[in-house]
Amino acid sequence: MLFLLLNVVLFIVSVYLIMVGADWITDSSVHLARRIGTSNLAFGLIVISLLLSLPELVIAISSIAIGHAALGFGASLGSVIVNIGLIIGISAMIRPMRIPRIMVTRDMIFMTIVSIVVVALALEDRNISRGDGLVFMLLFIPYVINVYEQEKNLTTIEKREKTERMTETLKRHGDYKTISHTPRGLTYFILGLIMLLIGSEIFLRILLNTVTYMGFPEILIGITLGALGPSIPNFAAALGAARKGVEELVISETIGSNIFTLLITLGIIAILNPMDIDENTAWVSAPALLTITFTLLIIMIKGHIKRWEGMLLVLMYIATIIAEFIFRSAPGAA
Repeated sequence: MLFLLLNVVLFIVSVYLIMVGADWITDSSVHLARRIGTSNLAFGLIVISLLLSLPELVIAISSIAIGHAALGFGASLGSVIVNIGLIIGISAMIRPMRIPRIMVTRDMIFMTIVSIVVVALALEDRNISRGDGLVFMLLFIPYVINVYEQEKNLTTIEKREKTERMTETLKRHGDYKTISHTPRGLTYFILGLIMLLIGSEIFLRILLNTVTYMGFPEILIGITLGALGPSIPNFAAALGAARKGVEELVISETIGSNIFTLLITLGIIAILNPMDIDENTAWVSAPALLTITFTLLIIMIKGHIKRWEGMLLVLMYIATIIAEFIFRSAPGAA
């Protein structure tokens, strides 16, 4: 009982460190985002995607470093489902949102295609190889080019407005307080990164303790608990934005974060630690990823997400987690 209580406390501490670390990193990057956004908006958008995906990336690399790549793989896969099911779903339940057309035609369609490609390559031979990882990372290049081509045609006023929306997203990301007073600068960026690394290390150890104590497969713990912890900064940003009526700002960056996770984070995992795809990932996790992604695409095509549609996304996430536990907890499951 004491062991379980200690792990719960350490889990809370690790999540807090991840939140604060993500908050300090993004808050200290506001001035940088404003500077590069004004001069090169496309590059600024890519930097934002990196910063919002940083917790997942750190956990993925750390999990490989300690010899438990399945945790990082599960957490990365699960974070994409969390971003759609919980973050976008709950945001829409709080306040129905309008979706800019470009978010559908450029970002969401590309994310859907990326999801199909990642699943197809993984299931083709039931393995994600270094070659697959290289393909994932190379696919990020046309996305960057597409973003650049779209953004360079904006007027100066439109660029300025979009840059301010980017910085607003950074200010809200991981913000666990009503008003953030975090000083900005290189010192706080480094301190935030250190806190994120420490929090991620503690978080991984807790996940491993959970695997040992509960006897569940590593990938199941990664998809469930492992995906929730790193997504909390995004979740905090989404809730804050939804309450302020600017939820579409975070939704656009959430989709960008998903693209980064699917291509860069999974690409790095594949290159550093190629792995086989088990039956449950092939028949449960992969279809769940594609189903919730296609559902979001169909919803967004109409140009808005209603409350009941947000609830549908949340229910799909819950159904996914239940299915994961049912199939992966069965005798002999992986």
